[in-house]
Amino acid sequence: MKTISLKDNNIIIKIPYDIGLVNLIKTSFSPRFWDSNLKAWKAPINEKNILATYSLATYNEFIISPEAMIEIEKYKTIFEEQKKIAEVKIAASKAIEANIEIPNLKGNLFPFQKAGVQFIENTGGKTLLADEMGLGKTVQAISWTLLHPEKIPILVVCPATLKINWQREFKKWTDIKSYIINSQDTNLRLIKNVDAYIINYDIVDKMKDLLIKMNFQIIMLDEVHYCKNIKRKRTKAINELVKGIPHIIAITGTPILNRPIELYNTLKMLSPLNFGNYWEFATRYCGMRRTRYGMDVLGATNIQELSDKLRSTVMIRREKKDVLAELPDKTRIVVPQSCDLKQYKKAEDNLVSYLIETKNKSKLQAERSGQVEQLTMIEYCKQEAVKAKLPLFIEWAKDFIEENGKLAIFAHHKEFIGTLMQELQEFNPVKIVGGMKTEDKQKSIDTFMTNKDCKLIICSLKAAGVGITLTVTSYVAFLELGWAPGEHDQAEDRFHRIGQKDNVTCYYFIAENTIEETIYNLIQEKRKVFVGLMQDKHVIEENEGTNIFDDLINKLVNR
Repeated sequence: MKTISLKDNNIIIKIPYDIGLVNLIKTSFSPRFWDSNLKAWKAPINEKNILATYSLATYNEFIISPEAMIEIEKYKTIFEEQKKIAEVKIAASKAIEANIEIPNLKGNLFPFQKAGVQFIENTGGKTLLADEMGLGKTVQAISWTLLHPEKIPILVVCPATLKINWQREFKKWTDIKSYIINSQDTNLRLIKNVDAYIINYDIVDKMKDLLIKMNFQIIMLDEVHYCKNIKRKRTKAINELVKGIPHIIAITGTPILNRPIELYNTLKMLSPLNFGNYWEFATRYCGMRRTRYGMDVLGATNIQELSDKLRSTVMIRREKKDVLAELPDKTRIVVPQSCDLKQYKKAEDNLVSYLIETKNKSKLQAERSGQVEQLTMIEYCKQEAVKAKLPLFIEWAKDFIEENGKLAIFAHHKEFIGTLMQELQEFNPVKIVGGMKTEDKQKSIDTFMTNKDCKLIICSLKAAGVGITLTVTSYVAFLELGWAPGEHDQAEDRFHRIGQKDNVTCYYFIAENTIEETIYNLIQEKRKVFVGLMQDKHVIEENEGTNIFDDLINKLVNR
Protein backbone atom coordinates (compact mmCIF):
# COMPACT_ATOMS: atom_id res chain seq x y z
CA MET A 1 0.00 0.00 0.00
CA LYS A 2 1.25 3.50 -0.89
CA THR A 3 0.16 6.33 1.43
CA ILE A 4 0.75 10.06 1.86
CA SER A 5 0.00 11.75 5.21
CA LEU A 6 1.17 14.65 7.40
CA LYS A 7 2.89 14.61 10.79
CA ASP A 8 4.66 17.38 12.69
CA ASN A 9 4.82 19.69 9.62
CA ASN A 10 6.31 16.90 7.53
CA ILE A 11 5.00 14.98 4.54
CA ILE A 12 5.09 11.23 5.28
CA ILE A 13 5.38 8.92 2.28
CA LYS A 14 5.07 5.18 2.81
CA ILE A 15 5.75 2.83 -0.08
CA PRO A 16 6.69 -0.82 -0.61
CA TYR A 17 10.26 -1.08 -1.83
CA ASP A 18 10.37 0.10 -5.42
CA ILE A 19 13.64 1.41 -6.82
CA GLY A 20 11.82 3.58 -9.31
CA LEU A 21 9.65 5.32 -6.68
CA VAL A 22 12.62 5.62 -4.30
CA ASN A 23 14.66 7.42 -6.93
CA LEU A 24 11.67 9.59 -7.83
CA ILE A 25 11.25 10.65 -4.19
CA LYS A 26 14.98 11.34 -3.83
CA THR A 27 15.03 13.55 -6.90
CA SER A 28 11.65 15.32 -6.41
CA PHE A 29 11.68 16.23 -2.70
CA SER A 30 14.17 18.59 -1.08
CA PRO A 31 15.10 18.17 1.66
CA ARG A 32 13.97 14.62 2.47
CA PHE A 33 15.22 11.75 4.57
CA TRP A 34 14.37 8.17 5.51
CA ASP A 35 12.80 7.66 8.94
CA SER A 36 13.71 4.16 10.08
CA ASN A 37 11.21 4.24 12.95
CA LEU A 38 8.27 5.12 10.74
CA LYS A 39 9.71 3.11 7.84
CA ALA A 40 8.76 6.01 5.62
CA TRP A 41 10.19 8.97 3.74
CA LYS A 42 9.82 12.39 5.38
CA ALA A 43 9.98 15.82 3.76
CA PRO A 44 9.19 19.21 5.32
CA ILE A 45 6.12 21.04 4.08
CA ASN A 46 7.13 23.69 1.55
CA GLU A 47 5.92 24.76 -1.86
CA LYS A 48 8.37 22.57 -3.78
CA ASN A 49 7.57 19.46 -1.75
CA ILE A 50 3.79 19.98 -1.87
CA LEU A 51 3.92 20.36 -5.64
CA ALA A 52 6.10 17.24 -5.78
CA THR A 53 3.49 15.47 -3.65
CA TYR A 54 0.72 16.59 -6.00
CA SER A 55 2.66 15.31 -9.00
CA LEU A 56 3.54 12.05 -7.24
CA ALA A 57 -0.08 11.41 -6.32
CA THR A 58 -1.36 12.39 -9.77
CA TYR A 59 0.70 9.87 -11.70
CA ASN A 60 0.86 7.09 -9.11
CA GLU A 61 -1.83 5.32 -7.02
CA PHE A 62 -1.56 6.70 -3.46
CA ILE A 63 -3.98 6.84 -0.57
CA ILE A 64 -3.87 10.45 0.64
CA SER A 65 -4.94 11.43 4.17
CA PRO A 66 -7.56 14.22 4.57
CA GLU A 67 -4.97 16.49 6.23
CA ALA A 68 -2.57 16.02 3.33
CA MET A 69 -5.34 16.76 0.81
CA ILE A 70 -6.14 20.04 2.60
CA GLU A 71 -2.49 21.09 2.42
CA ILE A 72 -2.31 20.14 -1.25
CA GLU A 73 -5.42 22.21 -1.95
CA LYS A 74 -3.69 25.30 -0.50
CA TYR A 75 -0.99 25.02 -3.16
CA LYS A 76 -3.24 23.71 -5.88
CA THR A 77 -3.91 27.21 -7.23
CA ILE A 78 -0.19 27.66 -7.89
CA PHE A 79 -0.05 24.32 -9.64
CA GLU A 80 -3.14 25.06 -11.71
CA GLU A 81 -1.70 28.41 -12.82
CA GLN A 82 1.44 26.63 -13.94
CA LYS A 83 -0.76 24.12 -15.71
CA LYS A 84 -2.64 26.89 -17.56
CA ILE A 85 0.62 28.40 -18.76
CA ALA A 86 1.73 24.93 -19.90
CA GLU A 87 -1.55 24.43 -21.78
CA VAL A 88 -1.02 27.69 -23.67
CA LYS A 89 2.46 26.54 -24.63
CA ILE A 90 1.15 23.11 -25.68
CA ALA A 91 -1.41 24.81 -27.93
CA ALA A 92 1.39 26.90 -29.43
CA SER A 93 3.38 23.74 -30.13
CA LYS A 94 0.52 22.44 -32.27
CA ALA A 95 -0.20 25.69 -34.08
CA ILE A 96 -0.62 25.55 -37.83
CA GLU A 97 -0.85 29.28 -38.49
CA ALA A 98 1.17 32.37 -37.62
CA ASN A 99 1.55 35.85 -39.08
CA ILE A 100 5.27 36.25 -38.48
CA GLU A 101 7.12 38.14 -41.22
CA ILE A 102 10.49 36.73 -42.28
CA PRO A 103 12.85 39.21 -43.95
CA ASN A 104 14.94 38.33 -46.99
CA LEU A 105 13.31 34.93 -47.54
CA LYS A 106 13.22 33.76 -51.14
CA GLY A 107 9.78 32.27 -51.50
CA ASN A 108 6.76 31.69 -49.29
CA LEU A 109 6.28 29.35 -46.36
CA PHE A 110 3.17 27.36 -45.57
CA PRO A 111 1.19 28.79 -42.63
CA PHE A 112 2.24 25.89 -40.40
CA GLN A 113 5.89 26.53 -41.30
CA LYS A 114 5.52 30.17 -40.22
CA ALA A 115 4.03 28.85 -36.97
CA GLY A 116 7.13 26.69 -36.57
CA VAL A 117 9.38 29.74 -36.98
CA GLN A 118 7.27 31.58 -34.39
CA PHE A 119 7.61 28.68 -31.95
CA ILE A 120 11.40 28.72 -32.30
CA GLU A 121 11.30 32.44 -31.58
CA ASN A 122 9.05 31.88 -28.53
CA THR A 123 11.52 29.36 -27.06
CA GLY A 124 14.42 31.74 -27.50
CA GLY A 125 15.97 29.54 -30.15
CA LYS A 126 16.19 26.43 -27.96
CA THR A 127 13.84 24.10 -29.77
CA LEU A 128 13.22 20.48 -30.61
CA LEU A 129 11.81 20.85 -34.12
CA ALA A 130 10.12 17.47 -34.44
CA ASP A 131 7.61 17.86 -37.27
CA GLU A 132 6.82 14.66 -39.12
CA MET A 133 9.19 13.91 -41.99
CA GLY A 134 8.46 15.82 -45.15
CA LEU A 135 7.12 19.03 -43.61
CA GLY A 136 10.12 21.24 -44.29
CA LYS A 137 11.94 21.40 -40.97
CA THR A 138 15.13 22.62 -42.69
CA VAL A 139 13.52 25.72 -44.18
CA GLN A 140 11.83 26.54 -40.85
CA ALA A 141 15.17 26.47 -39.05
CA ILE A 142 16.86 28.52 -41.78
CA SER A 143 14.00 31.03 -41.76
CA TRP A 144 14.41 31.67 -38.03
CA THR A 145 18.05 32.64 -38.54
CA LEU A 146 16.87 35.40 -40.91
CA LEU A 147 15.16 37.01 -37.92
CA HIS A 148 18.56 37.29 -36.22
CA PRO A 149 21.21 38.31 -38.77
CA GLU A 150 23.31 39.67 -35.91
CA LYS A 151 23.93 36.09 -34.72
CA ILE A 152 25.73 34.82 -37.79
CA PRO A 153 27.77 32.80 -38.55
CA ILE A 154 25.65 29.67 -38.04
CA LEU A 155 26.90 26.14 -37.48
CA VAL A 156 24.97 23.21 -38.97
CA VAL A 157 25.81 19.67 -37.89
CA CYS A 158 24.24 16.90 -39.94
CA PRO A 159 24.90 13.40 -41.35
CA ALA A 160 27.50 13.46 -44.14
CA THR A 161 24.86 12.58 -46.73
CA LEU A 162 22.92 15.77 -46.00
CA LYS A 163 25.67 18.40 -46.25
CA ILE A 164 25.05 19.16 -49.92
CA ASN A 165 21.30 19.28 -49.31
CA TRP A 166 21.78 21.90 -46.57
CA GLN A 167 23.94 23.97 -48.90
CA ARG A 168 21.24 23.76 -51.58
CA GLU A 169 18.55 24.81 -49.11
CA PHE A 170 20.52 27.85 -47.97
CA LYS A 171 20.97 28.87 -51.61
CA LYS A 172 17.34 28.16 -52.51
CA TRP A 173 15.76 30.17 -49.70
CA THR A 174 18.31 32.84 -48.72
CA ASP A 175 21.38 34.82 -49.67
CA ILE A 176 23.28 33.16 -46.83
CA LYS A 177 26.71 32.00 -48.00
CA SER A 178 27.47 28.51 -46.77
CA TYR A 179 30.66 26.49 -46.54
CA ILE A 180 31.07 22.74 -46.07
CA ILE A 181 33.78 21.97 -43.52
CA ASN A 182 36.11 19.06 -44.21
CA SER A 183 38.63 17.37 -41.97
CA GLN A 184 41.54 19.21 -43.63
CA ASP A 185 40.33 22.67 -42.58
CA THR A 186 42.65 24.13 -39.94
CA ASN A 187 41.48 27.74 -39.57
CA LEU A 188 37.88 28.57 -40.33
CA ARG A 189 38.44 32.28 -39.70
CA LEU A 190 40.56 32.43 -42.85
CA ILE A 191 37.53 31.46 -44.92
CA LYS A 192 35.90 34.78 -45.82
CA ASN A 193 32.31 35.79 -46.55
CA VAL A 194 30.74 32.75 -44.92
CA ASP A 195 27.48 32.98 -42.95
CA ALA A 196 26.85 29.29 -42.32
CA TYR A 197 29.28 26.45 -41.77
CA ILE A 198 28.14 22.87 -42.41
CA ILE A 199 29.88 19.89 -40.84
CA ASN A 200 29.04 16.21 -40.45
CA TYR A 201 28.78 14.45 -37.10
CA ASP A 202 31.64 12.07 -37.82
CA ILE A 203 34.33 14.74 -37.78
CA VAL A 204 33.00 17.00 -35.01
CA ASP A 205 35.18 15.29 -32.42
CA LYS A 206 38.33 15.98 -34.47
CA MET A 207 37.29 19.60 -35.20
CA LYS A 208 35.77 20.37 -31.78
CA ASP A 209 38.45 22.74 -30.47
CA LEU A 210 38.48 24.68 -33.73
CA LEU A 211 34.69 25.00 -33.68
CA ILE A 212 34.59 26.19 -30.08
CA LYS A 213 36.99 29.02 -30.93
CA MET A 214 34.50 30.29 -33.52
CA ASN A 215 32.05 31.32 -30.76
CA PHE A 216 28.95 30.35 -32.71
CA GLN A 217 25.66 31.80 -31.43
CA ILE A 218 23.42 29.38 -33.31
CA ILE A 219 23.89 25.65 -33.84
CA MET A 220 21.51 23.42 -35.76
CA LEU A 221 21.68 19.71 -35.05
CA ASP A 222 19.98 17.96 -37.97
CA GLU A 223 18.85 14.38 -37.34
CA VAL A 224 19.68 14.99 -33.69
CA HIS A 225 18.87 11.37 -32.82
CA TYR A 226 22.44 10.74 -34.04
CA CYS A 227 23.38 12.07 -30.58
CA LYS A 228 21.14 9.77 -28.57
CA ASN A 229 23.93 7.54 -27.23
CA ILE A 230 25.72 9.44 -24.45
CA LYS A 231 28.67 7.05 -24.61
CA ARG A 232 29.52 7.75 -28.27
CA LYS A 233 32.47 10.01 -29.06
CA ARG A 234 30.42 12.20 -31.38
CA THR A 235 27.76 12.70 -28.69
CA LYS A 236 30.36 13.71 -26.12
CA ALA A 237 31.90 16.12 -28.64
CA ILE A 238 28.51 17.69 -29.44
CA ASN A 239 27.68 18.03 -25.73
CA GLU A 240 30.93 19.88 -25.14
CA LEU A 241 30.44 22.05 -28.23
CA VAL A 242 26.93 23.27 -27.34
CA LYS A 243 27.84 24.36 -23.80
CA GLY A 244 28.72 27.85 -24.93
CA ILE A 245 26.09 28.25 -27.65
CA PRO A 246 22.92 30.13 -26.60
CA HIS A 247 20.67 28.95 -29.44
CA ILE A 248 20.28 25.25 -30.22
CA ILE A 249 17.79 24.00 -32.80
CA ALA A 250 17.55 20.22 -32.67
CA ILE A 251 15.90 18.83 -35.80
CA THR A 252 14.44 15.36 -36.32
CA GLY A 253 11.25 13.70 -37.49
CA THR A 254 11.93 10.78 -35.14
CA PRO A 255 13.13 12.06 -31.76
CA ILE A 256 12.97 8.50 -30.51
CA LEU A 257 13.66 5.53 -32.70
CA ASN A 258 12.71 2.95 -30.11
CA ARG A 259 12.29 4.23 -26.54
CA PRO A 260 12.05 7.47 -24.47
CA ILE A 261 15.58 7.27 -23.00
CA GLU A 262 16.83 8.16 -26.48
CA LEU A 263 15.40 11.64 -25.93
CA TYR A 264 17.39 12.40 -22.82
CA ASN A 265 20.60 13.76 -24.32
CA THR A 266 18.71 16.14 -26.60
CA LEU A 267 16.61 17.43 -23.72
CA LYS A 268 19.69 17.86 -21.54
CA MET A 269 21.12 20.17 -24.20
CA LEU A 270 17.90 22.15 -24.64
CA SER A 271 16.34 22.38 -21.19
CA PRO A 272 18.18 20.60 -18.35
CA LEU A 273 16.19 22.36 -15.62
CA ASN A 274 12.87 21.05 -16.96
CA PHE A 275 13.87 17.43 -17.43
CA GLY A 276 16.34 16.83 -14.60
CA ASN A 277 19.38 14.60 -14.56
CA TYR A 278 19.73 11.21 -16.21
CA TRP A 279 18.44 9.21 -13.25
CA GLU A 280 15.47 11.51 -12.67
CA PHE A 281 14.47 11.18 -16.31
CA ALA A 282 15.05 7.42 -16.43
CA THR A 283 13.04 6.86 -13.25
CA ARG A 284 10.09 8.95 -14.29
CA TYR A 285 9.77 8.19 -17.99
CA CYS A 286 11.74 5.02 -18.73
CA GLY A 287 10.46 2.65 -16.05
CA MET A 288 13.94 2.28 -14.58
CA ARG A 289 14.27 -1.06 -12.80
CA ARG A 290 17.01 -3.16 -11.33
CA THR A 291 17.90 -6.41 -13.10
CA ARG A 292 20.63 -8.93 -12.41
CA TYR A 293 22.69 -7.20 -15.12
CA GLY A 294 22.22 -3.68 -13.72
CA MET A 295 19.69 -0.88 -14.18
CA ASP A 296 17.28 -1.26 -17.09
CA VAL A 297 16.12 2.07 -18.60
CA LEU A 298 14.50 0.73 -21.76
CA GLY A 299 10.90 1.09 -20.68
CA ALA A 300 8.23 3.72 -21.27
CA THR A 301 6.27 5.19 -18.34
CA ASN A 302 4.24 8.37 -17.73
CA ILE A 303 4.17 8.96 -21.48
CA GLN A 304 1.28 11.42 -21.47
CA GLU A 305 3.03 13.52 -18.85
CA LEU A 306 6.25 13.51 -20.88
CA SER A 307 4.38 14.40 -24.07
CA ASP A 308 2.71 17.39 -22.36
CA LYS A 309 5.98 18.47 -20.80
CA LEU A 310 7.81 18.33 -24.13
CA ARG A 311 5.17 20.44 -25.88
CA SER A 312 5.01 22.98 -23.06
CA THR A 313 8.77 23.54 -23.03
CA VAL A 314 10.84 22.85 -26.16
CA MET A 315 9.10 20.62 -28.71
CA ILE A 316 6.95 21.48 -31.70
CA ARG A 317 5.44 18.54 -33.54
CA ARG A 318 2.92 18.69 -36.39
CA GLU A 319 1.79 15.79 -38.57
CA LYS A 320 1.13 15.78 -42.29
CA LYS A 321 -2.47 14.74 -41.85
CA ASP A 322 -3.10 17.85 -39.72
CA VAL A 323 -1.34 20.51 -41.79
CA LEU A 324 -1.35 19.19 -45.35
CA ALA A 325 -4.88 18.16 -46.09
CA GLU A 326 -4.01 17.87 -49.76
CA LEU A 327 -1.12 15.46 -49.15
CA PRO A 328 -2.01 11.95 -50.34
CA ASP A 329 -2.35 9.01 -47.96
CA LYS A 330 0.35 6.54 -47.01
CA THR A 331 -0.46 2.83 -46.81
CA ARG A 332 1.55 -0.12 -45.48
CA ILE A 333 0.93 -3.52 -47.07
CA VAL A 334 2.45 -6.76 -45.79
CA VAL A 335 3.18 -9.18 -48.63
CA PRO A 336 3.65 -12.68 -47.14
CA GLN A 337 6.15 -14.84 -49.04
CA SER A 338 5.69 -18.58 -49.00
CA CYS A 339 9.07 -20.04 -49.92
CA ASP A 340 11.46 -22.94 -49.38
CA LEU A 341 12.76 -22.60 -45.80
CA LYS A 342 14.97 -25.69 -45.62
CA GLN A 343 18.20 -23.73 -45.07
CA TYR A 344 16.49 -21.19 -42.92
CA LYS A 345 15.08 -23.80 -40.54
CA LYS A 346 18.58 -25.18 -39.91
CA ALA A 347 19.79 -21.69 -38.96
CA GLU A 348 16.78 -21.05 -36.73
CA ASP A 349 17.10 -24.40 -34.92
CA ASN A 350 20.79 -23.67 -34.21
CA LEU A 351 19.87 -20.21 -32.92
CA VAL A 352 17.14 -21.46 -30.57
CA SER A 353 19.40 -24.21 -29.21
CA TYR A 354 22.14 -21.66 -28.55
CA LEU A 355 19.73 -19.28 -26.80
CA ILE A 356 18.36 -22.00 -24.53
CA GLU A 357 21.90 -23.13 -23.69
CA THR A 358 22.93 -19.54 -22.90
CA LYS A 359 19.83 -18.97 -20.76
CA ASN A 360 20.84 -21.87 -18.51
CA LYS A 361 24.40 -20.64 -17.99
CA SER A 362 25.66 -18.65 -15.04
CA LYS A 363 25.54 -14.86 -15.12
CA LEU A 364 29.27 -14.66 -15.89
CA GLN A 365 29.00 -17.21 -18.68
CA ALA A 366 25.97 -15.43 -20.12
CA GLU A 367 27.79 -12.10 -20.15
CA ARG A 368 30.72 -13.70 -21.92
CA SER A 369 28.43 -15.18 -24.52
CA GLY A 370 26.95 -11.67 -24.81
CA GLN A 371 24.69 -10.16 -27.39
CA VAL A 372 27.30 -10.18 -30.13
CA GLU A 373 26.96 -13.90 -30.72
CA GLN A 374 23.19 -13.73 -30.43
CA LEU A 375 22.97 -10.86 -32.89
CA THR A 376 25.31 -12.62 -35.32
CA MET A 377 23.15 -15.73 -35.33
CA ILE A 378 19.93 -13.72 -35.65
CA GLU A 379 21.36 -11.77 -38.58
CA TYR A 380 22.32 -15.07 -40.21
CA CYS A 381 18.71 -16.26 -39.80
CA LYS A 382 17.42 -13.01 -41.29
CA GLN A 383 19.74 -13.41 -44.28
CA GLU A 384 18.60 -16.99 -44.86
CA ALA A 385 15.00 -15.76 -44.83
CA VAL A 386 15.87 -13.09 -47.41
CA LYS A 387 17.69 -15.63 -49.60
CA ALA A 388 14.60 -17.83 -49.55
CA LYS A 389 12.25 -15.07 -50.71
CA LEU A 390 14.67 -13.21 -53.02
CA PRO A 391 13.75 -15.01 -56.31
CA LEU A 392 10.06 -14.35 -55.65
CA PHE A 393 10.78 -10.72 -54.83
CA ILE A 394 12.80 -10.17 -58.02
CA GLU A 395 10.01 -11.56 -60.17
CA TRP A 396 7.52 -9.34 -58.38
CA ALA A 397 9.74 -6.26 -58.89
CA LYS A 398 10.08 -6.90 -62.64
CA ASP A 399 6.35 -7.23 -63.12
CA PHE A 400 5.61 -4.26 -60.85
CA ILE A 401 8.00 -1.83 -62.60
CA GLU A 402 6.74 -2.83 -66.04
CA GLU A 403 3.18 -2.11 -64.96
CA ASN A 404 3.62 0.90 -62.65
CA GLY A 405 6.90 2.63 -63.47
CA LYS A 406 9.45 3.83 -60.94
CA LEU A 407 10.07 1.86 -57.74
CA ALA A 408 12.27 2.26 -54.67
CA ILE A 409 13.62 -0.77 -52.83
CA PHE A 410 15.12 -0.76 -49.33
CA ALA A 411 17.56 -3.49 -48.37
CA HIS A 412 20.56 -3.73 -46.09
CA HIS A 413 23.21 -6.30 -46.99
CA LYS A 414 25.59 -5.56 -49.87
CA GLU A 415 25.12 -9.11 -51.15
CA PHE A 416 21.40 -8.61 -51.73
CA ILE A 417 21.77 -5.06 -53.07
CA GLY A 418 24.35 -6.34 -55.54
CA THR A 419 22.01 -9.13 -56.67
CA LEU A 420 19.16 -6.68 -57.15
CA MET A 421 21.35 -4.31 -59.18
CA GLN A 422 22.36 -7.19 -61.47
CA GLU A 423 19.02 -8.95 -61.82
CA LEU A 424 17.11 -5.71 -62.40
CA GLN A 425 19.65 -3.92 -64.59
CA GLU A 426 17.14 -3.61 -67.44
CA PHE A 427 15.55 -0.80 -65.43
CA ASN A 428 18.79 1.24 -65.25
CA PRO A 429 18.96 1.13 -61.45
CA VAL A 430 20.92 3.50 -59.21
CA LYS A 431 21.78 2.96 -55.58
CA ILE A 432 22.38 4.77 -52.29
CA VAL A 433 24.41 2.67 -49.89
CA GLY A 434 26.93 3.13 -47.09
CA GLY A 435 30.47 3.95 -48.12
CA MET A 436 29.47 6.04 -51.15
CA LYS A 437 30.77 9.59 -51.45
CA THR A 438 28.18 12.27 -50.76
CA GLU A 439 28.51 13.53 -54.33
CA ASP A 440 27.82 10.05 -55.73
CA LYS A 441 24.74 9.66 -53.54
CA GLN A 442 23.42 13.00 -54.72
CA LYS A 443 24.04 11.95 -58.33
CA SER A 444 21.95 8.81 -57.77
CA ILE A 445 19.14 10.92 -56.32
CA ASP A 446 19.22 13.41 -59.19
CA THR A 447 19.28 10.63 -61.79
CA PHE A 448 16.31 8.84 -60.25
CA MET A 449 14.35 12.06 -59.92
CA THR A 450 14.99 13.41 -63.42
CA ASN A 451 15.85 10.54 -65.77
CA LYS A 452 12.71 8.81 -67.07
CA ASP A 453 14.73 5.75 -68.11
CA CYS A 454 15.96 5.19 -64.54
CA LYS A 455 13.05 3.27 -63.07
CA LEU A 456 14.63 1.83 -59.96
CA ILE A 457 16.57 3.09 -56.94
CA ILE A 458 17.96 0.62 -54.41
CA CYS A 459 18.70 2.04 -50.98
CA SER A 460 20.02 0.93 -47.64
CA LEU A 461 17.98 1.96 -44.63
CA LYS A 462 20.82 3.78 -42.94
CA ALA A 463 22.34 5.50 -45.98
CA ALA A 464 19.08 6.74 -47.49
CA GLY A 465 16.76 6.84 -44.53
CA VAL A 466 17.14 10.54 -43.70
CA GLY A 467 17.24 13.97 -45.27
CA ILE A 468 16.53 13.19 -48.92
CA THR A 469 13.52 13.58 -51.20
CA LEU A 470 12.46 10.90 -53.69
CA THR A 471 8.91 11.98 -54.49
CA VAL A 472 9.15 11.01 -58.17
CA THR A 473 7.70 7.64 -57.16
CA SER A 474 5.01 6.67 -54.67
CA TYR A 475 5.93 2.97 -54.52
CA VAL A 476 8.35 1.63 -51.89
CA ALA A 477 9.30 -1.99 -51.23
CA PHE A 478 11.18 -3.30 -48.17
CA LEU A 479 13.17 -6.46 -48.81
CA GLU A 480 14.87 -6.39 -45.40
CA LEU A 481 13.82 -5.08 -41.99
CA GLY A 482 15.71 -2.89 -39.56
CA TRP A 483 15.40 -3.02 -35.78
CA ALA A 484 13.51 0.17 -34.95
CA PRO A 485 10.18 1.68 -36.06
CA GLY A 486 11.85 5.02 -36.68
CA GLU A 487 14.15 3.53 -39.31
CA HIS A 488 11.20 2.44 -41.44
CA ASP A 489 9.22 5.63 -40.83
CA GLN A 490 12.17 7.72 -41.96
CA ALA A 491 12.59 5.61 -45.08
CA GLU A 492 8.89 5.74 -45.97
CA ASP A 493 8.79 9.48 -45.64
CA ARG A 494 11.49 10.06 -48.26
CA PHE A 495 8.46 9.62 -50.55
CA HIS A 496 5.53 10.77 -48.40
CA ARG A 497 6.35 14.47 -48.11
CA ILE A 498 5.73 17.86 -49.66
CA GLY A 499 5.87 17.44 -53.43
CA GLN A 500 4.21 14.03 -53.49
CA LYS A 501 1.10 13.95 -55.69
CA ASP A 502 0.04 10.32 -55.35
CA ASN A 503 -0.91 7.97 -52.54
CA VAL A 504 2.25 6.32 -51.18
CA THR A 505 2.21 2.54 -50.89
CA CYS A 506 4.86 0.76 -48.81
CA TYR A 507 5.19 -2.98 -49.40
CA TYR A 508 6.80 -5.12 -46.71
CA PHE A 509 7.87 -8.51 -48.06
CA ILE A 510 7.88 -10.95 -45.14
CA ALA A 511 8.96 -14.58 -45.38
CA GLU A 512 6.22 -16.62 -43.74
CA ASN A 513 7.04 -18.68 -40.62
CA THR A 514 10.35 -16.92 -40.02
CA ILE A 515 11.67 -14.44 -37.48
CA GLU A 516 10.83 -11.71 -39.99
CA GLU A 517 7.18 -12.08 -38.98
CA THR A 518 8.07 -11.72 -35.31
CA ILE A 519 10.34 -8.71 -35.88
CA TYR A 520 7.74 -6.91 -38.01
CA ASN A 521 5.05 -7.42 -35.33
CA LEU A 522 7.42 -6.19 -32.61
CA ILE A 523 8.18 -3.09 -34.66
CA GLN A 524 4.45 -2.34 -34.85
CA GLU A 525 4.18 -2.68 -31.06
CA LYS A 526 7.13 -0.38 -30.44
CA ARG A 527 5.64 2.16 -32.83
CA LYS A 528 2.82 2.63 -30.30
CA VAL A 529 5.28 4.15 -27.83
CA PHE A 530 6.41 6.71 -30.39
CA VAL A 531 2.83 7.50 -31.40
CA GLY A 532 1.82 7.93 -27.76
CA LEU A 533 4.66 10.32 -27.08
CA MET A 534 4.49 12.41 -30.24
CA GLN A 535 0.70 12.66 -30.37
CA ASP A 536 -1.47 14.06 -27.66
CA LYS A 537 -3.31 10.80 -27.16
CA HIS A 538 -3.52 8.05 -24.56
CA VAL A 539 -2.84 5.28 -27.04
CA ILE A 540 -0.31 3.12 -25.21
CA GLU A 541 -0.14 1.32 -21.93
CA GLU A 542 2.60 2.00 -19.42
CA ASN A 543 5.09 -0.81 -19.61
CA GLU A 544 8.36 -2.03 -18.29
CA GLY A 545 9.59 -2.23 -21.84
CA THR A 546 12.46 -3.91 -23.54
CA ASN A 547 13.97 -3.33 -26.91
CA ILE A 548 13.00 -5.31 -29.97
CA PHE A 549 16.15 -7.44 -29.78
CA ASP A 550 15.36 -8.56 -26.21
CA ASP A 551 11.71 -9.19 -27.04
CA LEU A 552 12.73 -11.37 -29.98
CA ILE A 553 15.12 -13.38 -27.80
CA ASN A 554 12.37 -13.97 -25.25
CA LYS A 555 9.89 -15.10 -27.88
CA LEU A 556 12.37 -17.51 -29.47
CA VAL A 557 13.35 -19.07 -26.13
CA ASN A 558 9.83 -19.33 -24.69
CA ARG A 559 7.81 -20.40 -27.67
